[in-house]
Amino acid sequence: MSIRQISAEGLRDMFAQNTDAAVFALLTFTHPSLSTPERIANNTEAITYDGHEYMGFPFKFTPPAEDEEREAVATARVSNVDRRLAEVLRQIQGLAGVDIQVVRWKQGAVTREMHIPGMYLMSADIDTETASLQISHAFDILNEPATQDILNPGTAPGLFR
Repeated sequence: MSIRQISAEGLRDMFAQNTDAAVFALLTFTHPSLSTPERIANNTEAITYDGHEYMGFPFKFTPPAEDEEREAVATARVSNVDRRLAEVLRQIQGLAGVDIQVVRWKQGAVTREMHIPGMYLMSADIDTETASLQISHAFDILNEPATQDILNPGTAPGLFR
């Protein structure tokens, strides 16, 4: 079963050879060291969505896989890193919250196709031309123990009758 529910029209537009729709990944970074959340969109110009302006930074976005056997990790590879983005990424010390949205613009209508809240910026590797961002959960959920308590007749007698 899929976690993400992308509309049939959205899937048609994403896989069509020609379409009048545009699909954008929107990333919102939050951190106590940032006075306001930083927002970027994979577009060449700034766009406004839901009352917020997203800075335009062309980047390749790979959403987290929906595989039960692997940890959900999203990646964003930003080309031609702008000084503004580099300053924001260097300003963040520790985990920054990341809210991921994928939206589709078509004929003036905007549809949110995907929303993945509660992720964190795990690493940001910056060089002169690119920034590679790894976005995941704050801890490895898949390798956490199912329970921390040991249940036996001495600790939970109601379970053993």
